[in-house]
Amino acid sequence: MPDPDRFFNFSTPGAQEWWYFDAISDDGRDVLVLVWYAALPFDPDYGVGTLKHLKNPGRCPAPKALDHCAVGVSWYRDGKTMAYALNGFRAPDFAHSAEPFSVSIAGNRLSRDDDGYELQIDTPAVDGKRRMVARIRFVPASGTEPVERDLGTPDSPHVWILAAADCRVEGEVTVGGRSLAFRGRGYHDHNAGAEEISVAIRRWEWGRFHDGPFTRVYYLSEPKSGPAQALIVVCRDGRPESVHVPSIIDGLGTTRNVFGVKSSRIRTVGEIEEFWSWMPTRCVDDGPFYRRWLTEGTVVTTEDSGERDIRGLGELLDTRNLNRPIFNWMIPFRLKRPGSGGKSVS
Repeated sequence: MPDPDRFFNFSTPGAQEWWYFDAISDDGRDVLVLVWYAALPFDPDYGVGTLKHLKNPGRCPAPKALDHCAVGVSWYRDGKTMAYALNGFRAPDFAHSAEPFSVSIAGNRLSRDDDGYELQIDTPAVDGKRRMVARIRFVPASGTEPVERDLGTPDSPHVWILAAADCRVEGEVTVGGRSLAFRGRGYHDHNAGAEEISVAIRRWEWGRFHDGPFTRVYYLSEPKSGPAQALIVVCRDGRPESVHVPSIIDGLGTTRNVFGVKSSRIRTVGEIEEFWSWMPTRCVDDGPFYRRWLTEGTVVTTEDSGERDIRGLGELLDTRNLNRPIFNWMIPFRLKRPGSGGKSVS
């Protein structure tokens, strides 16, 4: 199989790509999310610039993807945000190596060796007063094998790669004068889409859970053209035991945030060999087009007649509000553009 972390670097207008990592501490209190974006799909300068280009290519040149690279870092404790950063940079700040694999954005480096991944962060927090500094190690489980699927359409691919479903995670995070010695369990995937995301996808939802030796992952995608797609992956010690389209992923009850983004109160998957049910317990990131939750649920399998608790993370993207002027003014409160390479990023 090709390298799951390979740089697709799609050259089409509005293409986006990111390498995503998350981890939950062994005691369940702390959650880390770290993302390297080769092109940030939530940057309105990138999205709006692409839409203008598609409408009038002769007058409006397409924005360059790497001029909208970014680093995202979140630290949650007990369901509350301890620190957050989403910092955008320009193409000169981006570097990639295929062998050995690495991605660096303004000195924030993601690299891989024979044992796993090294994540190094040193970037301003969103408040502009503190720096977020981290050095985190992700070591994939011994049986790790990647899963790759195109959840877009033939004309507009969106490749999702489950690169390392189950990892031991250790390291340290420092924000201002506060430090966290982190030990826990983590997850890594890689996304690459060839079309501006609000043009390509109406909505997607994703979530993952660790449960003993198992990792369970679901993905729901609604392309703007073509049928909706769903995928369920169950891994044992990082090796996929089941990869299939579920008979049904059901949503029970609905809720909307203040921006009108709708989500299910409870999700269930019922299959021949297992049944799992989960619900968001704390929404830690809530906006006009994107939501992130801490989730809890239960699973029952034919191997074990008892009910087991599961916990994890979930995300939802609804692109109807993406790139709309009525919401774009909010983005600078979250997306910052710190100086880099001796120059201000604007």
